[in-house]
Amino acid sequence: MESNLVSIICGLVALAVVFIGCIVTLIILNKKQKKDRQVDDVKIVEGTRMTKDGIAITENGNVKISLQKGDILLERGKEYICKRGTDIIPGKYTVLSCDENNKTFNLRIGGIVREYSHFSSIVLLENDKISAVSHPVILR
Repeated sequence: MESNLVSIICGLVALAVVFIGCIVTLIILNKKQKKDRQVDDVKIVEGTRMTKDGIAITENGNVKISLQKGDILLERGKEYICKRGTDIIPGKYTVLSCDENNKTFNLRIGGIVREYSHFSSIVLLENDKISAVSHPVILR
């Protein structure tokens, strides 16, 4: 009877060790993914995103579209919520058109639809809702 009890306890301890190892592995992978999504010139200060503007227009004045590390693609018609701990956190963003033929596009921020142009700056606050209305948009 005692040997059965010891083997059950050893089995439970082994399961607990495996479970804790899985949790630690998931935490490490999650931190690595978040680090991979960061743009080089972005600082996060107390959960707010601080960036430097990059160049998004060519010398000829044409729209320059290229996804960079850390860019967020807003799909047309899908609503996103700006919250700490998600991809879209409060702070200043540059909005870029995904359509080379259109330099202007519509965004719904906080329930209000407004026209923006390629390389405009927006500021998103905690719990702001944002969605691309006319076509996909890149947040940088």
